Amino acid sequence: ALTNTAQNIAFPAVALSGADQTVLAAAAVWQAKDARGTGDGWNVTIGSTNFTGAGTIAVANFKVKQDQADIVTVSGNTAPNSLVTTFQSLSGTPLKVLQATGGAGMGTYDYTPDFQLTVPASTAAGSYTANVTVSINSGP
Repeated sequence: ALTNTAQNIAFPAVALSGADQTVLAAAAVWQAKDARGTGDGWNVTIGSTNFTGAGTIAVANFKVKQDQADIVTVSGNTAPNSLVTTFQSLSGTPLKVLQATGGAGMGTYDYTPDFQLTVPASTAAGSYTANVTVSINSGP
């Protein structure tokens, strides 16, 4: 089977200050596993909606990066490669974050994506949520 285990993305509370503020989410280990035995490769994508609640924070303010050093081989052969080593905006269109080319990525791999959110100065006070979609797909 080809599986991915993602964790909730939790940002700290933000004290509004009248200026744009960028906050980092708490780090959490995710896991990708390719136990198919085919060597066909795979990729992990992440997409998101806008943050909504007391108002709206545009999804373009929600960014992800994956440092190559934060991909750990638990067991298996060559680890997948990060395709987002600098912060890139998420959107409704899935962003390819990890990629295992043919013959690689056969096994279990822990990875720790970093997330940041820029809270605009004009944001209304209150709680906000977004729906994040994480998928693991066959093929590089």
